[in-house]
Parts: sequence; structure tokens; C-alpha cells
Amino acid sequence: MVTVEINDRIEPLIPEWERLAQQSQVRPFLWPGWVDAWWRTLGAGKLRIIAVYEDGQLTGVLPLRRFLGTWSLIPATHIPLSGILAANGTAAKHLARMLFSQAPRRVDLSYVSPADMEISLTLKAAEDANYRVLKRSIPLAETVPYITTDGTLEEYESGLRRKFRSELRRRRRRLEEEGRLTLEVSDGTERLDELLEEGFRVEGSGWKGAYGTSINSRPALRRFYIKVAHWAVEHDWLRLSFLRLNGRAIAFDYCLEHNDCHYLLKTGYNPAYRKYSPGMILRHLMIARAFSSSIAIYDFCGEDWEWKREWTSTVQERMFLRIFAPTALGHFDRAAFAYGIPALERAKDRARSALGERGRDLLKRGRGRARAGLKR
Repeated sequence: MVTVEINDRIEPLIPEWERLAQQSQVRPFLWPGWVDAWWRTLGAGKLRIIAVYEDGQLTGVLPLRRFLGTWSLIPATHIPLSGILAANGTAAKHLARMLFSQAPRRVDLSYVSPADMEISLTLKAAEDANYRVLKRSIPLAETVPYITTDGTLEEYESGLRRKFRSELRRRRRRLEEEGRLTLEVSDGTERLDELLEEGFRVEGSGWKGAYGTSINSRPALRRFYIKVAHWAVEHDWLRLSFLRLNGRAIAFDYCLEHNDCHYLLKTGYNPAYRKYSPGMILRHLMIARAFSSSIAIYDFCGEDWEWKREWTSTVQERMFLRIFAPTALGHFDRAAFAYGIPALERAKDRARSALGERGRDLLKRGRGRARAGLKR
């Protein structure tokens, strides 16, 4: 027997959710601890968690944020891929059907893989409900570079640009002339808060701090990464990496390791040492560490920046899906996303003619929401 529920709290689901995540061997970003950390620190709107049970056992979970008529997959900062947690196709179908039975004005599915069975079934459910799908293009975000460690480090390095390898050796040699260079990787079981504070200072000391994109730039973002760190330590997934010169941290990585995959979530370096490229040196040391350990994939996460392509040409595809309801407001939203304001105005004119006075009243009440949709 299959039953489907919608919950507004994470806590009652955690034990079964963790069991399902463990059995399915999914990425950390689909575990309740990650979702809980994001919701408690960065969440806005209303939390809606669709849960599917088969014969009393949890087999599917879909955490969503409901905000201004839009149901969004819980965002996950700086991750490679998000997704939907389902043990099988039956659970995935019931999750999707329940979602669209709520008649959302719009559904946003961000950072998802086109290869995921759950996403394909969700799109099929959208089609059955007469929703329209738009794949949104976001520069630098549609692919994520990664490295596989199935060969040797020497084989991998031979595939890098010769000039890049030469520059890496030269800068490391110059930096070592300044003192003792060491790599420190901590699992956070000791001095966690102290290490986070040190790492956050390094990560935000360069251009990220100036542009307001560092962890310390927003109190809520800082709380999120601290909460994730404490949760990840409980599972032995946290890795805080420091490149130190004479004991002083000059570059920092905030990472997770799970199921033989290394996830680089945040990185930064002290700009006082820019001429030595400490970030480049730390990256090389961490990649070498991956090749010498059980790590099978080194995932750069985040956006597809040019500096990441120096290390690999292998990427995974991500989709940003916007799914619009077959209603007047849904059509307005779709026009805004697809064609911009002129098309939105034309859609309004057509709706006014089709819906008459009642339609005009509806459009007047929804104008503020439609404009808000343009800004999102």
C-alpha cells in the first residue's frame, strides 16, 4: 500500500530519511542534515516536505520551499547536483503527482541532472498536468568540472598544459623559499570552531570579501556553513584543508567527502601571497591527495570557472528547470522568463480579452506577484 503525506517539519522524518539516504547512497545534499541546515539559516517562505511510504516504510522524500506561489527544490549553496530522493520509480511518481496536485503556480528545479530517473518522471507528471517546462540557461552554471582518479597521478598530470605544470612548479618553489610549506587536512573532531574561524578569515580575505561573496559576508551564510560543518563531523564527512607557510594559513578549502567523492564547496587564499598562487598550490596538493587515497572523484562543485578547466576538461551537466502552471499567472511567469516584459504585456492583453471583467480583476490582484516573478 502506498501513502503520501505533506509535512512542514523535518525533525519527525530524520531517522527514516537518513536510513533511506544511506540505503540509496545519495549525495550529502539530499540528506536531512543538509536540508535542515539550509532551512534554519537561509530558508524563507513555508517548508513543504512530500513523503511517500510503501507498506509503512519511507521510500521517497521531496523537500520544497513554498514562496509567492512557487514551489522550489530546496536550494543548496555551491553544490554540484541536487535532486529528488526516491528508492524506486513508484516513489518518484507519487512524489511528482502529489507536487502537481497542489496546483503550484510555478515549480523550480535547480541543479538537477538530466540523467536522474526522478527528474524524468517529474517532467512526465508535469506534462500530464498540462504544465509547461522551460529550461533556463545560466552562464557558468550548466556544467560542473570534476576529476576521476582511476589512473595514476603521473598520468593525470601529463594531461595538463605543459606551461601550467611549469608555472605550478615554479611558484611552489618560490613559496618554499619563504619558509616551511605544509598541508593540513582536518576532519573537525578537534578544535572545530577555531579551525572554521581561521578558514573563514582566509576565504574572505581576498576578492570574495570585497565583492560580498565570502562565507563571512552574510551572517546567515556563515551560520549555514557552521551548522553544516557540525552535522558533517558527526558522519566523518567534513574536511578542512589548509596550506600553511611557517604555520600560518595562506589558503583554505571547505570540503565534504562522502562515498569516495571529494566535494570542494568553498576555497580562498590570502591575497598577500597572490604572486605565489597559494590557491593553485593547495589545489594540486589536494588532487594529489585524492589520487593517493580512496577518493574516486574530485568534484569542483559550484560554477564552471575558467581556473577549474586548467585542472580538467571533464564535466557533468546540470539543468535549471522552471515549470509553469496552465493558468493566467502561470502564462505570465513563463512569458517573463522566456521572452521578457514585452511578451508579458502581450500575454496580459490576451488574457484580458479572454477572461473579461473577472479576468481583469484577477490580473490586477496578481500584478504585484507577476512583477516579483520578473525579479527572481
